This record gives sequence, structure tokens and C-alpha cells, in this order.
Amino acid sequence: MGSPKFSLETLDILNKNENINLSLVVSGKDKKRNRNKFRPTVVKQYAIDNNIEVLTPDSVNTDEFLSILREKNIDFIVVVAFGQLIKENLLKAYENKIINLHPSSLPKYRGPSPVQYTLLNGDKKTHASAMLIEKGMDSGDILSQKEIEINEDDDFTSLSEKLSNLGGQTILESILNYEDLMEKRVKQDDNKATFTKKITKEMGKIDFNQTKEEIINKIRAFVEFPKAYFSYKDQNVKILKASPVEIENPKISFVYKANKNDKIIIGCKNGGIRIEKIQFPGKKAMDTKSFLLGNDFEEGIYLD
Repeated sequence: MGSPKFSLETLDILNKNENINLSLVVSGKDKKRNRNKFRPTVVKQYAIDNNIEVLTPDSVNTDEFLSILREKNIDFIVVVAFGQLIKENLLKAYENKIINLHPSSLPKYRGPSPVQYTLLNGDKKTHASAMLIEKGMDSGDILSQKEIEINEDDDFTSLSEKLSNLGGQTILESILNYEDLMEKRVKQDDNKATFTKKITKEMGKIDFNQTKEEIINKIRAFVEFPKAYFSYKDQNVKILKASPVEIENPKISFVYKANKNDKIIIGCKNGGIRIEKIQFPGKKAMDTKSFLLGNDFEEGIYLD
């Protein structure tokens, strides 16, 4: 069960393993995408391309859906970024047999946005966690956790790709070594749990009263959505990449530089940030040097 790109790696790893019989894919409904045409999720498209039966039910919590699983003699259900809440009917029928991939160091960062929060908080490492689904929010026992280092230049896109690949391996291991891992499973410590929220557009607004590290972490976390932004002459300008700059006694939100050599440097709480990749409304994202070859950005002003 899965829908977005993040689910694909696990699906591909399971499908290509000779010890796994992947007999059913469950995904979200077709949606209007490019040019207002209805298109399947990438997971559904993979299933079609690989001749795997695929369903897109309104709900997986019906007796009708459960009977389909029983007819197919399904042993395990794997869930990766599926989007539907799995309820008691299915939980009882497949007790301890529904395995979820959660890209965080559980019990840290339960909820819908673990990768973004990992980057927002400047963590140096994280995990791909294979856990049993139960009634609680990402609170089930952990079968396997694999650690990954986070590089300074990692953003949401690159870290998601790494966790997607590592997560697929973690899920595969959890199924092939299920009995052993079930005996050794680790109960989560709810007292150490932290929770994430759904990411909203408003969260992307940059506050230059923050440190350069906090601002750059926001840019890294929100590089796909909603993209970190600031206001410049009544336009919301998005930043897709930035680097830290040392400035003594910095002026908050002051534009120190705006030229093709220095790029755009803006002051913040403990120094400044150099904008490496920028996007103006209605324009394509581009590296700042190229942008400044054909566009002006005013130096020596305070941003709105």
C-alpha cells in the first residue's frame, strides 16, 4: 500500500526479490495532474507496467476489501506513505502482519512530516524504521531500524531518496526474517516520543531574526514544498539553496550584497546567508549568479 514516489523503492525491491510473491498493489485514486489530465499515482503506474494487480479502493477498512485479501491468501501488508488510516477491522484480521516504513528515528518524529522535521532541527543522523502498525500514531513495535548519516548538503529531496532506498531494504529484511525479528522486536518508549505536523505554506516564510543555521535548515527541509520564501518589494521570493556567511554585528534582513560574484547576501541573527538558488513568482528556479546576469536585486536595503 503506497502512493507517492517515496513508496516506489520499497515496491521495486519487494517485486524483484525471488523470495517474495507480491500479488497485489493498493494505491490512491487517479488525480488531475499535468494539463488537467487524470493520471495514476507512480505506484499504480509501476504496478501496471509490471503486470501486478492494482486496486484503488475508497477505503481499505471494508469487509469487501478484507475478503479480497483473504481470497489472495495475503500473508503480509506493507504500508509506505499510503495516505489512508488503517482501522480495527484490518488490524484484527492481520494482527502483527501489517508493516509500515517510517523514515525517522522512532519514537522521534512520529506523524506526517518526519523527514522535514529531521532537517528543520539540524539532525546529523536519522533512521529508516520498519514497525508494526497498531491503533496509535506510529507507535507500534519496531522490527528493524537502519541508521543513515545526514550530510550538510542534504535537503528533503536527497534525504528522501536515501531513506526510500534504505527503507526498502529494511522492509525486505523485516519480511524475510520476520519470526526472528518478532521475537526481538522493540517496544517504543512513549515518554520519548515527539510528533510532527502537516507542513503548510505558511511555514515556509523566513524569519531573519533566526540564526543562519535555522534559516538554512528551513530551506533544506522545504525545498519541494512549500519552499522557503521572503518578501522583496511585495513579491514572495523562494530560496531553494543557501550557504552560511560570517558577518560581524549583522543587521537583520539587510541586503549586504547582490551581484554575480557575491550572489545575494542577507543578514540574520548570527551572520548571514548567501542565496545560491532563487525563484521569483512565475519564473523558473535558477542559480543566483545566472539570475543576476539578467535581473536586478537591490543592495543596501532592509527587506519587508
